[in-house]
Amino acid sequence: MVSDRTSVKRTGKSRVILILVSYVIFCGLSQLSRVVSPVFGLVVLAGMALPLVWGIVTGEWSLMGFSRQNLGQALLWGIGAGVVGGVIGLLILEERMPAENLPHQLLIGAPVWLLVISPFQELFFRGWMQSGLGKVFGEWWGLIIANARFTLWHYVSPIADAALMPLETVIGMGATFAAGLAYGYGFMKGKSVVAPWIGHAISGIVFVAVGAMDFVQAMK
Repeated sequence: MVSDRTSVKRTGKSRVILILVSYVIFCGLSQLSRVVSPVFGLVVLAGMALPLVWGIVTGEWSLMGFSRQNLGQALLWGIGAGVVGGVIGLLILEERMPAENLPHQLLIGAPVWLLVISPFQELFFRGWMQSGLGKVFGEWWGLIIANARFTLWHYVSPIADAALMPLETVIGMGATFAAGLAYGYGFMKGKSVVAPWIGHAISGIVFVAVGAMDFVQAMK
């Protein structure tokens, strides 16, 4: 019995260390990409690949939210989280006007948010990190710790440079943390990574629609 408890503690400690190391590397690559922009491709790849590799090695697909069960429920939680995140973002914007060239912005921005920006963040921070920390410390602590790291990451990534909203302020940081809580809570309740994936994408598309992110200019 004592041996089993010791083994569980060692496994938990090893997992926490692995998550921390992966996070430091993730942040380091993100910071480097502010100077060498192509490096951000590695950040996106790491965010998507790490949970998939972990699932193949451990078989913890369900824990990480890769499950077809309760998909309808997960979609509802995702839509709810997206509405909450979008409203939080709108509240901190100084101007709330439809973006210039709105159809073009959405034509580029919506797929990018849905297929790239949201999934690499949510697979990494919710599917990989929150589920892993939740297994060691409990669901709520997993949510809070992972979301704190999610929030801090925004300030070492090029997202902080590209966003037209006041991210680099106390209010901006609080808004990012609050929106992240909505995504993480959606993941916890929906039992699927689809929930934060959809939620984060909806919030991002709202930002594009009101001109807080300019994808047309970025493409140029």
